[in-house]
Amino acid sequence: MTLRIVTGGISQETNTFQWEPTSLEDFQKGSSAIHRGQGILDLEGTGTIYGGIIAEAKKHDVELIPTTFGRSVPGGRVSREAFETMAGEIVDGIKNAGEIDGVLLGIHGAMALEHDHDGEGPLLKAIRDVVGPDLPIIAPLDLHTNLSEQMMELATAFVGYKEYPHIDTPETGARAMEMLVETLQGKIKPVMRHVKVPVIAPNQSMVTTWQSPLKTIIDRAREMEQEAGVVAATVLGGFPFSDVPYTSISTIVVTDNDPELAQKYAEELAQMAWDLRADFEIDPVPVDDAIQEAMNGPEGSVYVLADISDSGASGTAGDGTAILAGLLRNNAKSAAVAQIMDKEAVQTCIEAGVGSTVTLNVGGKHDGLHGDPVEVTGKVRLIHEGSFLMAGPMGAGTVAGRGKTVVLEINGRGGIELQISELRGHPNDHNYFRAFGIEPTERRILVLKSAAHFRAAFEPIATKVIEIDAPGISSPKLAEQFDYKNLRRPMYPLEKDFDWSPAQAR
Repeated sequence: MTLRIVTGGISQETNTFQWEPTSLEDFQKGSSAIHRGQGILDLEGTGTIYGGIIAEAKKHDVELIPTTFGRSVPGGRVSREAFETMAGEIVDGIKNAGEIDGVLLGIHGAMALEHDHDGEGPLLKAIRDVVGPDLPIIAPLDLHTNLSEQMMELATAFVGYKEYPHIDTPETGARAMEMLVETLQGKIKPVMRHVKVPVIAPNQSMVTTWQSPLKTIIDRAREMEQEAGVVAATVLGGFPFSDVPYTSISTIVVTDNDPELAQKYAEELAQMAWDLRADFEIDPVPVDDAIQEAMNGPEGSVYVLADISDSGASGTAGDGTAILAGLLRNNAKSAAVAQIMDKEAVQTCIEAGVGSTVTLNVGGKHDGLHGDPVEVTGKVRLIHEGSFLMAGPMGAGTVAGRGKTVVLEINGRGGIELQISELRGHPNDHNYFRAFGIEPTERRILVLKSAAHFRAAFEPIATKVIEIDAPGISSPKLAEQFDYKNLRRPMYPLEKDFDWSPAQAR
């Protein structure tokens, strides 16, 4: 018998320190999108969760019924209008689908609303109110999920990404679909247990391209998944820039009808996270030190200077200027910057035209938390509408967009190539340079506004990656830079002198 499974969801990662809400319009511009009906199925073959979900559905002859899937680049809290519009469309799609067997939900896990600290819990509640308490609902989760109790109460099972950069999104989507099919066929009876660890961690200590503390725990989770009875073992690093009661590292283990085993393994993974808590702290490099090291590197070197405190994938301003100011101060050569968001500067360059020399105050205008505006003089070399196809390890086959984008050439062609864009970007693909006439392998310094996703594409070409100490609302200095008001307390590293064990979380 063909299984009928409804799919849809809302995916956004919320930085609550970003003052600007994420509106319904924001879900429909730049690299964001709302996929409705066939638009979801058109994601087949892409490097997204739906690339995996659709392939796995076809493998099992599932009739996949699409509703609405909204995805937005990370930003501020999601507006009531945006949430209620998309949630309403999903619920209506379920109501109109006729008799169904299950729901495969496309969510992120760290969404917060203007009117609620949780986003995924209320979405699950709206769906449960329609389908009832027994219909299976399974979802893949982003590694940066902030897990709420309502999410755990209302979902049948979760499985999370294990890679950061998230190169395993199709794989995780496929695994979620496989789990749902096995549940509906009676092959497994998922039982889920979780533990929330009182630790918030910088994104950089979650990276899996090196033996980070989170990777150490994830490696153990992979071993658990090879054991009989274990359906999925997930370690969630959390999203530390969301000041909500659910933010922290957490663990989830799903077993085949064995709650004791699920609890045992969830607690084992949680204890590992607690034991490694001091290893999660990060010490980034001062701007001038990093630039001098890159400028003094061997001929042919490519140094990636990561502006981790103004990461486009962490919902920041996107207009941080500390590294640009440092490049100018140090008279840097062969440097390419992706990118600074400044609509006003873009418009000035467009009005001046290609080939014109302009003097501008760039960046530092959105919230005053990412550096001051910097005066630059340069030649407008390129004006671009700002969209291009992704071709790297993440999101292959999808279109990225930053709004209108210009390339400003400062101190000649061998100086600084500054990309200025209307929208925040997330440079995790070589085409963030190549689409704008810049070959990244031929530049000494690449400045990327990214916390870690850049590593999948850029580590292979980099002589060295240097994480920069700069101001911004995705800084790894969690205890120093952020005024948390809603977290559970005590919480490491905000407090360090307290004891904890997984047994306390039961």
